[in-house]
Parts: sequence; C-alpha cells; structure tokens
Amino acid sequence: MRHPRVGVAILTMGTRPAELTDLLASVAGQDTPAARVVVVGNGSPLPALPDWVTGVELPENLGISGGRNAALARLREFGDVDVVVDLDDDGLLISPDVFTRLAELYAADERLGVVSFRIADERGRTQRRHVPRLRA
Repeated sequence: MRHPRVGVAILTMGTRPAELTDLLASVAGQDTPAARVVVVGNGSPLPALPDWVTGVELPENLGISGGRNAALARLREFGDVDVVVDLDDDGLLISPDVFTRLAELYAADERLGVVSFRIADERGRTQRRHVPRLRA
C-alpha cells in the first residue's frame, strides 16, 4: 500500500513571524516529508520563506475560511497531494512522526475523511473535550 502524499496549508496574518518560523522547522523535521507546503498571508505580506515553501499573499484578509480556501486551491494546482494538514501559524508539530502517522491512518482506511489534532498549550495541557460551535 502506498502512503498518501502530505500537503501542508498554513494560514498567517503576519503578526507571528517567530511562531511561523518554529512551525516551519517542525514541518521540516518530520520523518515523512511534506510533498508541498503552502503559506498564505491573509491580507498581510509574508516574511522570507524557505525555498521549499510556496507563499501566497492575498491582497485583503478573506477571513479564516477564505484564507484556507486559497491554500487548498494552490495545493490543488500542484496536483501531487493526497492529504492536507491544515495549520495556523502559531501551531507546532511536537513529534517528528505526525505526518507518518497521518499517512498510515489514511492508507489503512479509504473511508477516512478527517483527522483532528488535540491542541495542547505550552505546558502540555489540553481541553478534555472540545465541541466546535458557531459563535461560541
């Protein structure tokens, strides 16, 4: 069985360049490398990015969904990504096997559509239960 190719979509508003640098380092440190990495500047200029990262600067802030859609559209144009990992610029992959584990999950179950990360703060604390709700 072939492992799916991982693409990474990162949304930034340009206010956290140090965090974006740390996130990109955690992406580069993955055991299974990303096939593509796209960083979208949502109405803000992008900082200098590594050569292996594609930058997309939007002329205006399109909101979270609009920015993510721009990243997905750019990944789709490349045509070589099977699974998309969607991250914000203040995220961090804390283990080098994140993409490997995701690829294995998708390879093992063709019905799998979405995998969600559990978000932890700087001290490793997570919410026991997270239920996304509109306007909450």
